Amino acid sequence: MATPIRSIWSNKKEDYKLLEVIGYGATAVVQSAYYIPRDEKVAIKRIDLEKCGASIDEMQKEIHAMSQCNHENVVNYFTSFVVKSELWIIMKILDGGSMLDIIKHLSKSKSEDVAQGVLDEVVIATVLREVLKGLEYFHRNGQIHRDVKAGNILLGSDGTVQLADFGVSAALTDYGDRTKPKLRKTFVGTPCWMAPEVMEQLHGYDQKSDIWSFGITAIELATGTAPYARYPAMKVLMLTLQNDPPTLETCADGNKEAYKKYSKPFRKMISLCLQKDPAQRPDASELLKLAFFKKAKGKEFLEQNLLSLAPGLGERAQKVKRIQGSSGRLHRTADGEWEWSDDDSSEKAKEEGSNDCKEVAVSQSENRTEMLISIETEPPPTKNVPKVNVEHEEGVKTEQKQRIEPKVFDITLRLRNSEGELNDIRFDFSTGSDTVDGVAQELVSAGLIDGVDVIVIAANLNKIISSNDQQIVFPLHSYGHSSEQPDDKTLRGFAQFTLN
Repeated sequence: MATPIRSIWSNKKEDYKLLEVIGYGATAVVQSAYYIPRDEKVAIKRIDLEKCGASIDEMQKEIHAMSQCNHENVVNYFTSFVVKSELWIIMKILDGGSMLDIIKHLSKSKSEDVAQGVLDEVVIATVLREVLKGLEYFHRNGQIHRDVKAGNILLGSDGTVQLADFGVSAALTDYGDRTKPKLRKTFVGTPCWMAPEVMEQLHGYDQKSDIWSFGITAIELATGTAPYARYPAMKVLMLTLQNDPPTLETCADGNKEAYKKYSKPFRKMISLCLQKDPAQRPDASELLKLAFFKKAKGKEFLEQNLLSLAPGLGERAQKVKRIQGSSGRLHRTADGEWEWSDDDSSEKAKEEGSNDCKEVAVSQSENRTEMLISIETEPPPTKNVPKVNVEHEEGVKTEQKQRIEPKVFDITLRLRNSEGELNDIRFDFSTGSDTVDGVAQELVSAGLIDGVDVIVIAANLNKIISSNDQQIVFPLHSYGHSSEQPDDKTLRGFAQFTLN
């Protein structure tokens, strides 16, 4: 790979004059800036380190690796440095905005036509072909992106398509030996686009996880949204793992006529990408040979037929608003099935989703802390049965409902604390009243687990109560801050759930 001359890019805040905001993220803002020493306009991604919870050293290492990339479909990263509580990533500016900007703008302006598809298939084929070229280059050099989606596909004013946001990317191979690929076990990505093997955390994952995200992105460009986008993270994980792979119709909300204009080759390409077994998915080079991409045009075509659809700069730089029904609780029904309940009242959601840990008993035993946590929960839900009227002494009639006994699990979570000591955190989980995400949040509130592990803990708690496994071991995202090598046998960087 060609190596850009990094010395021409300053790591001093004073050399960059910040201009307009051109994009928002959950933990970052993207701003255009004027680089004074070179009289050049650049883009700066300002990541709030306190919110993102990532390791600065690891992020800078990965950004440095990406700065060595030289490909027409990969955004040029110039340098990065820390400014107070922010990590500033200096990169090439692409004036056309992102594909997400365009599909959101079209979804608003042509709402009546969205049911038949947002973008023309030739436009989609042209954009995705360029994305695949970038992924092919990236994978060939032993790296994976881990966050392929429309928001990370940027457009130049000449129709150039480039993959961006490699802040969560990672090297799969050692620089000294490219012939021995490694599997990653880090829980990273955006849930709607995340491959099942990344969610499960069982055997690790490789470049094929990007191919799943690519297939989800294809659906996003056609329908205007990723499958399950209206749900919170925990339900997205469950739907992805339990349901058949998504299709265009997954986003159709029951409308069988929706998206009928899209061809069989397009649908075949999506189905090939969205196979739950990563070994069955084609790689980027194989995908480029599919018939679907034969209809792709050049960047002049995109300049004429896509960039004209982009919103103005002011409309791009708008914060994402909360989607109605996007928050709620995951719980078991009286029949034992998992169900999601929307909480449109934020105050009610806070009351139901964050019960305090009422009692914590701690005892020391041989270098291990044993903790018994008794969590106060709401009464179990009632099953729908015929109502029976009962006369009370006061003559008031009340309704009595039959209740089904909830299943109660006695669970122990074992993991190491910040001092390296093994902790046993023992608690009861009732399918009639508790939720996996609620318990995970309570463990965070009590200071027993790191906040960055909340989704991992919830997903694996769900796994052990839903399966026949008596014990499962899984990696923790928070261990990325440690210099020690992870070891699942001694639970260094791992945690363990046990059914007692």
